[in-house]
Amino acid sequence: MNPSLGLLLYSDGPLSELVNLARQSETLGYEYLWYTDVRFARECYVGLSAVAANTTKLKMGPGVTDPYSRHPAITAAAMATLDELSNGRAVLGLGSGGAGFRELGLERTLPIAAMRETVNMFKGLLRGETVTSQGKVVSLDGGKLSFKPVRDHIPVYFATHGPQMTKLAGEIADGVLIANTLQPAAFNFYVGKLMEGLAKAGRAPETLDIGLRVEACIDEDDEKAFTVMSRRVASRLLSQYPHWDYLDELGVTLPEEFVAMAQDRSLHDTAKAAKLLPPEVVESMVLAGNPKRVAEQLARALHPRVTQLTLRPHAVPGGTMASVVAAFAEQVYPSALQMRAAAEAA
Repeated sequence: MNPSLGLLLYSDGPLSELVNLARQSETLGYEYLWYTDVRFARECYVGLSAVAANTTKLKMGPGVTDPYSRHPAITAAAMATLDELSNGRAVLGLGSGGAGFRELGLERTLPIAAMRETVNMFKGLLRGETVTSQGKVVSLDGGKLSFKPVRDHIPVYFATHGPQMTKLAGEIADGVLIANTLQPAAFNFYVGKLMEGLAKAGRAPETLDIGLRVEACIDEDDEKAFTVMSRRVASRLLSQYPHWDYLDELGVTLPEEFVAMAQDRSLHDTAKAAKLLPPEVVESMVLAGNPKRVAEQLARALHPRVTQLTLRPHAVPGGTMASVVAAFAEQVYPSALQMRAAAEAA
């Protein structure tokens, strides 16, 4: 089976653009829409409600929320409400978070325990249970939803590229979105961790939706597209320092000058940092270029176990997100599938 298509949109654009892109993506055959839940950006659940009211088939959810800035009981109530509004189309994306935590005085403590406790609490509340749980991170004393959810199970997806979190996803999640991993060997590593988690829980492999989340800038001007994405990679790497363990699995070694810039926040300059990144580093994580070039990159990265392919689009200056969303669905995705099929048959 071919992977289903998903779209991840960042909550920095106007809600009118979100609604337009949601309608467009549904028409183009996208099955999922994920909307970022970021502190100090547009409110995630307001945006998702607008998507629910303007679409009929798209599954939708936060991409992703976390156990720290929103208590899992509040998330359960919000998701059950979204599920009611969308007639059973809600999906929950969970991650360990980080953005805005410093400003809010939050700490990301014991993330594995926090995610496990969140999922257990979330599932119990949806089933209509009165939940009392004293966890290492998250607690609840006699909590119960005051209304009956449309469904007693809403799928839970983990977004991660951490080995232990990936293993936990195989154990307790319905799906996983592995981000920016375009090296087949690296994706094999994560699949191995998922299999460990599935085996621990006694689950069959087909019960887990395994997603690959890719970031792409698609434009006929290869240089412009590459510049956009190299800056995106540089920005993400600078913000993630020193949590770069996943780079080992990608086989990526960063230039010493880039590492020195990351170590001193006063030196952070995205444009300069981007110029320090070799092209092969950028292309190990993101897609950039004209549709044919991007399709070739994607075909090499499409692991046989991928069951969902999620796009986070980026536009060149003067370009539009809508054009990237359309090019990915109409040109890149089908071409990549054909290339992969031809390679498998050879």
